[in-house]
Amino acid sequence: MTSIDGIEFETVMPNGVVLIPPKQPVAKTQVQFGIQITNNTAHPRNFLLFTARPEFLQANKQKVAQFGPNANTAASPELSDFKLLMPGESVTFLVEGYFEWFKSELKFVFMRKDATYWWYGNFESGTYSINVIYENPYPAWEQASWGDGIISFMPMRKHPRNHYLTPESMKIEDVWVGNIFTSPLEFCLIQ
Repeated sequence: MTSIDGIEFETVMPNGVVLIPPKQPVAKTQVQFGIQITNNTAHPRNFLLFTARPEFLQANKQKVAQFGPNANTAASPELSDFKLLMPGESVTFLVEGYFEWFKSELKFVFMRKDATYWWYGNFESGTYSINVIYENPYPAWEQASWGDGIISFMPMRKHPRNHYLTPESMKIEDVWVGNIFTSPLEFCLIQ
């Protein structure tokens, strides 16, 4: 568990034993992982549950090679990606990736909610650790309308150049800002 200014961040992985998929085309093993955030302060805090990604460590604590980010498109947070935590309240933010064979190497493939892809590998059976990198660089977000009916958000500017926002536009302020590396959690990859 990692604690900063009364906020606790903990790695979560519901299944600590992961089966290696068979060496067949399109064979995959889905894996859920994420972060639990607990507000141990006396004040409500907003959190953006949007950008988190894994980091894997081998049993000898060496990092598993990672490749990314690779982005073909961009995605923005939606209202449901923000969570207000009252004092003492927790939220668990789970995301999914999968193990698959690429040529003769076992890789982990992950796409963040912002539509960036990450690849990790070369895995084999054994014990590994996962920790989660959670980040939010912006303390305030404002509603952006792209005409598709989905209300998404973008970082709020101090002096907006574009005046497309109406007085009714939604703003989310006092969002927790930081870059966290949670403590590692062990899991096993088995045949």
